[in-house]
Amino acid sequence: MKQKTWPDRSDGVRFTAFPLSKPNDNEENIILSRRSKIGSKPSLSPTDGPDFSALPFDILTKIAASFNFPNLLAASLVCRSWRDALRPLREAMMLLRYGKRFKHGRGGVRRNLDKALDSFLKGAARGSTLAMVDAGLIYWERGLKEEAIALYQKAAALGDPAGQCNLGISYLHAQPQNHKEAVKWLHQASIGGYTRAQYQLALCLHQGLGVHRNLYEAAKWYLKAAEGGYVRAMYNASLCYSSGVGLSQSRRQARKWMRRAADRGHSKAQFEHGLALFSEGEMMKAVVYLELATRSGETAATHVKNVILQQLSATSRERALLLADNWRALPSSR
Repeated sequence: MKQKTWPDRSDGVRFTAFPLSKPNDNEENIILSRRSKIGSKPSLSPTDGPDFSALPFDILTKIAASFNFPNLLAASLVCRSWRDALRPLREAMMLLRYGKRFKHGRGGVRRNLDKALDSFLKGAARGSTLAMVDAGLIYWERGLKEEAIALYQKAAALGDPAGQCNLGISYLHAQPQNHKEAVKWLHQASIGGYTRAQYQLALCLHQGLGVHRNLYEAAKWYLKAAEGGYVRAMYNASLCYSSGVGLSQSRRQARKWMRRAADRGHSKAQFEHGLALFSEGEMMKAVVYLELATRSGETAATHVKNVILQQLSATSRERALLLADNWRALPSSR
């Protein structure tokens, strides 16, 4: 139904305007004298505003170090000074793009980690924290942990949340471990909304690593990460709601987060959700989730699935397995 947002001419209530007659000379003099007493703010010319072009190059490049390509291009259009200052970072973005092609074997090139690392390091030398993080990942995978941590430290110091998260995780796995530094950087990245860091921080709080054990804070960060799309956090948030640990016990919320984790490919969640559906008599749906869990390595799901399959007709069994074959995980942040 079309709704009116403003009265029409045909409505009963009319809007009338005050007559706008031209003031005579005496009235105009009175108005001008009143304005002179009250005072008026002078209009600002464009040159009276802040001069962004005067921002020192080193400060500007530090601010833009973690920018992605679209944000970098937008910043380069502010003024000529910014365009010139950000040229090395724009070059770093091109090197980052080449590096990812070599890392993943995309864009018509074969996978070559040496060339990928070379491109990432060149991008890192031009100040891009994104390139620093990618180079650090390759170093870490190759067992060169000191080199990886050095790059993560640079990225973290420049405010890159992925660098802060990776640095925190590195401190958890390095020898010797440094739990306090790990929690410090994970908390920094978590405040910035980085979901993986939020989940890792929740684990530290849950286990008492580098900080006093705090189940309420742990549950809070599990839930934040879950709301941000982190699958493992969805599963843990469901367990918190189910047991009432750190969160008010709620069967409905527990089921909601378990279902969300299952739909995004978490094998344990698929098993648990399948069991819940089985207990409610939803045999067909239960078989689908239990089959998915079985395919992901949850061997305990196999027995329950086979018990249900024996109770279904041949047509229902085929349909359930076909649904499992065509199933695709919903997108998530991991």
